[in-house]
Amino acid sequence: MVASLCSRFVLSIAFLVPAIAPLAAQTPAERVTLGAQLSMLGVADDKNSIGVGIGARGSYALSRWLEADAEISFLPRDRAEFGFGDGVAPIAPGFTRYDRRRVMMFAGPKAGVRSERFGVFAKARPGFTRLFDRGLGCSGEICALILLARPVYRTEFAMDLGGVVEVYPSSGSVVRFDLGTTVVRHRSLAPPCTDCTTRNLSSSLGVGWRF
Repeated sequence: MVASLCSRFVLSIAFLVPAIAPLAAQTPAERVTLGAQLSMLGVADDKNSIGVGIGARGSYALSRWLEADAEISFLPRDRAEFGFGDGVAPIAPGFTRYDRRRVMMFAGPKAGVRSERFGVFAKARPGFTRLFDRGLGCSGEICALILLARPVYRTEFAMDLGGVVEVYPSSGSVVRFDLGTTVVRHRSLAPPCTDCTTRNLSSSLGVGWRF
């Protein structure tokens, strides 16, 4: 599902690039962009868990087609639920619920083309994410054992991959939509896994001002 959405988004960008590529030769007069955003992150393998938060971003235009791009997001409610047992003895089905807060930071290149009113870009930004424990819930016969094992979170390496569409209502303003995959390398002693990599659907919608 994540791969399909991202593939369609990137394919749409690919069709739009030739239409505005001839206008991408010059460096924009407004090189610095600062803005705020609403961020969303879907937890891998858990369709019911979506973290929502706020963030800030900044970018510097190196040319009309290349920018150095950075952001920080804070998700005050990042809940994940994982089931266990399949109804077959000796373990009855149940679930564990992990309530967390999350901070994400990314910085890297954003490349594409823009016209006076419209821009399309691809991004590949390394960074990190950190979870903070806010409680653990459980339902099922073995909860007494599960609740004894508190999660231990570490700062995890992450990679933000995807596409960006920008609209410029005026020379000094921008509306931006991001859609992509946040790849997380897990080393924490906590679900969804230890010593593994997950791919999580991510998106954001924000506004900014160009200087």
